[in-house]
Amino acid sequence: MCKETWGIFPCSDSVLGSIVLMIVYGYLLLRGAQLLSNGSELLLEVISPGIIGGLLLPILGALPDALIIVVSGLGGTKKEAAEQVNVGIGTLAGSTIMLLTVAWGGSLIAGRCDLDDKGQAINKKLTHKWSLFKTGVTTDNFTPKGSAIMTASVLLYAIIQIPAFAGTSDHISTLAGCIVCLVCLAAYCVFQVAYPELQKRKMERARHRQWRHEAVRAMQRHAQPMGSMLTEQGDVNDDVLEQLFKNFDTDNSGTIDKEELKGLLLGISLSSNDSNSLQETAQYYMKTFDTDKSGSITYPEFRKALTSWIGEKRKRHEEEQRKKRKEATSKGLKKPSDDGQAPQQQGSAGPQTNITVDPLLSEVPESANSEEEEEEDAEDEAEDEKKDKEAMSTKKLVTKSVLMLLAGTIVCAVISDPMVDAVSNFSKASKIPAFYVAFVVTPYASNASELVSSLIFAMRKHKKNISLTFSQVYGAVTMNNTLCLGLFLLVMHIRDLPWRYSSEVITTVIATFLVGALGYFKYTFATFWAIPVLLIYPLSILMVWGLDRAGLK
Repeated sequence: MCKETWGIFPCSDSVLGSIVLMIVYGYLLLRGAQLLSNGSELLLEVISPGIIGGLLLPILGALPDALIIVVSGLGGTKKEAAEQVNVGIGTLAGSTIMLLTVAWGGSLIAGRCDLDDKGQAINKKLTHKWSLFKTGVTTDNFTPKGSAIMTASVLLYAIIQIPAFAGTSDHISTLAGCIVCLVCLAAYCVFQVAYPELQKRKMERARHRQWRHEAVRAMQRHAQPMGSMLTEQGDVNDDVLEQLFKNFDTDNSGTIDKEELKGLLLGISLSSNDSNSLQETAQYYMKTFDTDKSGSITYPEFRKALTSWIGEKRKRHEEEQRKKRKEATSKGLKKPSDDGQAPQQQGSAGPQTNITVDPLLSEVPESANSEEEEEEDAEDEAEDEKKDKEAMSTKKLVTKSVLMLLAGTIVCAVISDPMVDAVSNFSKASKIPAFYVAFVVTPYASNASELVSSLIFAMRKHKKNISLTFSQVYGAVTMNNTLCLGLFLLVMHIRDLPWRYSSEVITTVIATFLVGALGYFKYTFATFWAIPVLLIYPLSILMVWGLDRAGLK
């Protein structure tokens, strides 16, 4: 008979019951991981990189897997721990290989663009949709460094595996491995603090996205005497955009130069008189508008960029209206109309005043988050910004992010134990080894939010986006090879358990070396490379099975 975890969480000793519980606990674990991910992103956007971006956030990203690993071997008798620790090693190996294959290969497919004559990806251009060799992605110069660090970190497995091959693995080996892993973790965090390129890129993209949002609102306010930048049919109003352009083209040259752009930014309150702030803001807008690098902005360039930004703003507004309709329905209110009219109380007496909200002037509440947001596609795309900074002070942002991180940590800590029990009970009932169950199930629960966000982010088809996506994969695997492996060895040491995971280690090391070498020696990847990388996932399971059958322990 199974025992309820902590006397509260239900358990089952049947196959069907265990599957249901794994789904429920996996969903709860996913929600906890999402809280950690969202809180991390929000905190990183208001606090500069350093201790927060280099130390706290990477550890929090690996927290769900780490908790599963810890609880898998600390509970029950030594015999029970020896059985359940298979869930821990399955989670560790499965998470690492899933990130290296599904996240990496899926991002390559999602982010593929046409390749030019020099073999470089052309941002946001995809005409050869079904070609495996004429499409692909190109990363920046920093991304291979992350791949090299990840590949080097997998060598930590040798500390425990070499003694295991020699037949001398003992209580001291696991302790030594644990200490070295945690020392390397500290070194990696110091590196991240000292060289926070990844964190700086996240903040830069988030700031630029906020600038685009502010630009649309400011220009719409400026254009109100002329009319709306949107027609009644919802199309861009070219008459208003042309008049806006002429207003900013003060010398009537037909173009907006850098000085006129600075006047534009000051005139619509998009920048202060501070010379540094004005220079930085003007440089970004000039770079974004001036696509032909001529040093001035033509009307077609002005219209193209502003149209894209208006589309972003409308999508955010439409998503907010859908959310309001859903909330109104749940509270017994009439649904607001599509034009943004406020909901009315059902059964209320007397006429109601409808307030129409211009989608280009509306503010997006801090809780706004949508699939439409995630699909936004502009020249300098930022990661999914879920909060409108105009509506929140820095103090509120920090408070909200800390509460989300705390809630996510509590959820993951509470659910990890019953999740491990559910996997173990399913393994016993189905006669499937716990390692294989954990290898397939738990990584998708603990890393699903990162996987989905990486794929959506890669779909924006830009060099900066795919570079950031691959860097996140390499960083997450590095945390697995240091923090999670160190904690697993600590559990093995505390419970004095024998090391019987040579098959799992060999498979993980081979998969990491293959993808790591590919990421280090290449900057451009044709779509074809996604096929062998994705095949590593099922082949890894077969390799573990084959090595176990061969008697390798």
